[in-house]
Amino acid sequence: MREVADAVFHLSLGPRSAVNAYLLGDVLVDAGAALHGKRVLKALAGRAVSRHVITHAHVDHAGGSRRIVDALRIPVSGGAADVEALHAGRSIGPPRPRMLDAVADRIASYPALPEATALEPGEVVGPGFVVLDTPGHSAGHVSFWRADDGVLVCGDVVNAMHLLTTRAGLHEPPAAFTPDPARNRRSIRAIADLEPKLLLAGHGPALRDPVALRRFADGLVD
Repeated sequence: MREVADAVFHLSLGPRSAVNAYLLGDVLVDAGAALHGKRVLKALAGRAVSRHVITHAHVDHAGGSRRIVDALRIPVSGGAADVEALHAGRSIGPPRPRMLDAVADRIASYPALPEATALEPGEVVGPGFVVLDTPGHSAGHVSFWRADDGVLVCGDVVNAMHLLTTRAGLHEPPAAFTPDPARNRRSIRAIADLEPKLLLAGHGPALRDPVALRRFADGLVD
């Protein structure tokens, strides 16, 4: 775990930051998949953690959350439109053929979080981070924005690496896991409008180039 901005720590949970979690002061953002839970707890050892928030209810962001919540005995929250999925412990993706439902549910399921509560847009989390509504990759996807120094934690609104090659670079999240790609593109444009000096995504390394984000957003085609 390393500090990337004032009171902001990056927890890399996979090679080349393939899966990320973040600590904002005493608030943990995301927890990777179930297999990452133990690693997150090890990284947090000796630190005060008062709350866990989840950018979106997908298995690679909320899968480790049950272990964290149980071990640290802290409250957990996610975007309002994702709370039902967190309660059920399942990822909500695009419509799929019925014959694939059972397989997809098994792959995308994770330990349920029936106690999860809803984050409200505008709510302040940790050291000055404001909750932003950034739907598309999931219905209730949220991001966390600190205007004072331009730090944005954006979950999977964008990927900061190619998920197959792991090469750094901005990409839309895979359509196969994004219920509303067009809505997500609007969220990408919205975060680009903020001109973040430091963008922290769920997958890939930190980006300190708001011009590159603006160029990427402007090149999207609906």
